[in-house]
Amino acid sequence: MATANNTTRLQVEDLERYSKPISDMPKEAFAGQGSIIFAALRRKFGLLGLMPFLWRVLVERRRLRKRYQTQYAELRQRTVKGADEITMLIAMFNVVAQRESREQAYAFVKGIFERVAQQSLPALYQLDQLVRCDGDVFDNFKKFNIAMFEAGDRDFHVQAMEDEPNHLRIVVDRCLNVDAGRMFDCPEIAQLGCDHDLASYPHVEPRVYAVFRRPCTLAKGGHCCDFNFYRAGFAPAGAYENR
Repeated sequence: MATANNTTRLQVEDLERYSKPISDMPKEAFAGQGSIIFAALRRKFGLLGLMPFLWRVLVERRRLRKRYQTQYAELRQRTVKGADEITMLIAMFNVVAQRESREQAYAFVKGIFERVAQQSLPALYQLDQLVRCDGDVFDNFKKFNIAMFEAGDRDFHVQAMEDEPNHLRIVVDRCLNVDAGRMFDCPEIAQLGCDHDLASYPHVEPRVYAVFRRPCTLAKGGHCCDFNFYRAGFAPAGAYENR
């Protein structure tokens, strides 16, 4: 393995997470996540209301696993850790929705996702190391994305990929979040994954000289998740809402 010193610089292919699948999130991506969630819950429910809320979440998670027993078993076959995290998230969403509304529950959980996102995607890309690798940083960013999406992650199936000098397009036609939302009758959970990306990439783009564009996603009504990464200055003219 190459190392960064006076004669040999680190190659992007040498990064520990290079060619790891998306679903294999590093532990660094979750650093501080518990504190963020606890702070959000404390602000919303107060200290006195926090324990009753958490108890209702555990009861709701138990109900979900019983009512959707087949779906939960299928999800666990795909990802044990993911199944536990997703059902806990849906349980929390449902408890807030029962108390307020689905719109308010979505806004609340989305806010948590947006705060967590500031550290999760940079950790996924090993951003601090990636930007120091030998070669053009945008090209290295493209290489990292290609290797990550080609890693054979069945939770995020790639339908097509187009690699051009100043543009990388990755079309995903299956997403774990969408599948889980459908399984448990909670489409909002799928959309939270999209919101996570929209909050994350602004913390990545300027460091790799990239522009992120995604005109459609499966979770928000599109026929695919259309990821586009442009070299800064090469994105097409005309703004549109990323999904």
